[in-house]
Amino acid sequence: MGAPSGGSEARQGEKGLRAIFGRPAPTRRQLLLGGGHLAALWALAFVQPLLDLLGKNPDFFVARANTPGDILILSIGFTFLPPLALFLVEWLVSRFSARAYYGLHFVFLGAIATFFFIQVVSDLFSARTAIILLLSLALAALLAWSVFRFTFIRNLMDILIVAPLVILALFLFASDTTKVIFPGDSDFKVAADSGDDTPIVLMIFDELGTADLMTNDRQIDGQRFPNFARLAGSSTWYKNQSTTAFFTPHAVPGILTGISQPADTLPTSEAQPLSIFSQFSHDRPLHVLEPVTAICPNDLCPDPEADQSQSSRLKALYSDLKYVEGRLVLPPGIASKLPDVSSNFEGFGDGGDGGDGDGGQPTKLGKRKKKKGKLFVKGRAQSDPALYEQFIRQVPKSDRGLTVMHMHLPHQIWKLDTKGDQYNRTDLEQLSESTNNWMVNSNGISTAQARMYTQTGYADDLLGQMRRQLVKDGLWDKAIVIVTADHGISFEGDGVPQRRADDRAMGEVANPPLFIKYPHQKKGLVSPTHSMTLDIVPTIAKAVGVKDPYKTDGVPLQGPVPDRDVEITDSDGKVYTASVEDMIKQRNQAIARADQRLGTGPIYTMGAAPELIGRKVPPVPAGASGAQLDDPDLWKDYRPGKDLIPMFVTGTMDSAVPADPAAAPVIAIAVNGVIRGTGRPFAFAGKTHFGALVDPDSLRPGANRIGLYRVQGGNLVPIGGN
Repeated sequence: MGAPSGGSEARQGEKGLRAIFGRPAPTRRQLLLGGGHLAALWALAFVQPLLDLLGKNPDFFVARANTPGDILILSIGFTFLPPLALFLVEWLVSRFSARAYYGLHFVFLGAIATFFFIQVVSDLFSARTAIILLLSLALAALLAWSVFRFTFIRNLMDILIVAPLVILALFLFASDTTKVIFPGDSDFKVAADSGDDTPIVLMIFDELGTADLMTNDRQIDGQRFPNFARLAGSSTWYKNQSTTAFFTPHAVPGILTGISQPADTLPTSEAQPLSIFSQFSHDRPLHVLEPVTAICPNDLCPDPEADQSQSSRLKALYSDLKYVEGRLVLPPGIASKLPDVSSNFEGFGDGGDGGDGDGGQPTKLGKRKKKKGKLFVKGRAQSDPALYEQFIRQVPKSDRGLTVMHMHLPHQIWKLDTKGDQYNRTDLEQLSESTNNWMVNSNGISTAQARMYTQTGYADDLLGQMRRQLVKDGLWDKAIVIVTADHGISFEGDGVPQRRADDRAMGEVANPPLFIKYPHQKKGLVSPTHSMTLDIVPTIAKAVGVKDPYKTDGVPLQGPVPDRDVEITDSDGKVYTASVEDMIKQRNQAIARADQRLGTGPIYTMGAAPELIGRKVPPVPAGASGAQLDDPDLWKDYRPGKDLIPMFVTGTMDSAVPADPAAAPVIAIAVNGVIRGTGRPFAFAGKTHFGALVDPDSLRPGANRIGLYRVQGGNLVPIGGN
């Protein structure tokens, strides 16, 4: 590996550091072999883990609208450029000093091997980060020394020189991503019959369950979500709706095509040519927001980001993949501190806000270049309030318009208030693992659930904006308007994953909402029918009078609907089945659980003790102890419209968390002398945390006083503040 392959037996038998540094200048062959060894180790330590992951997740590239050229440059460049750069450095050093070359080569070998052994050691046993690092460093140093000491090890490294080519070839030609790199010919054809003059509007929310919108009397919660409640009053609400999958790249195509495809089918027009776009696009102006999938082909829905330079796309890829790579190769204790990479397809380093990562500017207030006419958006898989509101304003003013709007809402990361403005980020931003298992007890889950409901409040606001725009344009009455979601999310805890196919989460994950406002419908109806996302396309076809629609796995909901079980597919293709009755039972349990945790009042009263909201309290006296704010300076000089809203109040407590979550004390949070939020503490990352959202309208420009109180025997005991 840069050590001479030849030499006398005496030299090969030398031991210690002298055997490494006391060698003659390397030959050209030895330099090349050494560079090959670096490339082999680099490929095993860094390239293989990343390309293996990306090879199994082609949806990552589809959601980002990356081209085959982007993927080729990424994979080839990442495989060969770093080791090539190391080789050139070694070559330059060798021109001046053989001793320095061997020392540098030893360091390079050991450094790369350390990251390889970190992965091996972390997989074999759990240990503290320091122990994993020390053991990995020791193994890496042993390997580097062995390359110089033993001919067998050098020969083995010679064989491994082919590893970069093999790993790259497997990714390019034998992975699931191969279908993205080398897409086949598309069979997409526009149907001649697209129906009568009826506007079609389809709104798809993301990670929203029917239970999240309902009260315990089985109605839509009009206090929290007035626009969903109003829609239910003038549409047909199919409350027993079920989806096809828990993950967006499979669930959304089920909505857009009406066809149940295998789990590994790409969400592209090439792989799924029969869709709402092939059936209804003839002689209809299209208005499409498709951020995760690419079911609408580029010739119908040209990507406005297509003129973005390849260098910009590659820069964005690098910006995100460095965090993905870090989570793959770093010790778990360090990797867990990196930004979450499981909730979005992009924007990992900036909290998914699409900004520059400094957390300084509210998303909605950021400037966006306005486009006139049609607006097609692909590859923007994160919440973007300015984009959503612009999209709604540009709905086609046509009796034959086809509007499809998929929003990354209320999908986490939860960061928006009910008006779409972004609030402050904290250490409690992500309380679940990348496997979607909750890392906190029910008190921590309650904090997350309140944030999700708050962001759902903004989804509700967008629904109201869409209705008002359609009414303004004279289209509401004559249009068919469909409002649904791809899947839900589970807040049960106790080992139930938040967003995976699971027999225990059918009432939350498998049951997204479905509202259909049929043309000229004015009175609300609640249907007991078990509808499926696969029924949406055939239902539209019947509503607009298509005489010969393509064959779907769904059925028109206007006619007889067969009895069907709930079936939801995981990413490996495994199908989970439940009866509709079991789904409804679990949904009702979820509603009751949420009411117990958060109360039943308006959004900014949600918490462990909503009855305390609005109560006036005296200032926290100096010296009060027991709790600390995470960022006490956050409220010193609040500038509305310039700063992120400091409405997520979080902190830590000195005391430990009781084993029973219900036994944990209630923590009340006062803003300027009035209680505005409540919650219970929970253990997370080795500390006792608390957190609650407060009404942003309770914050005033300039300094704000935050008080922390523990509820004890009906009294509020001051325990800290700013």
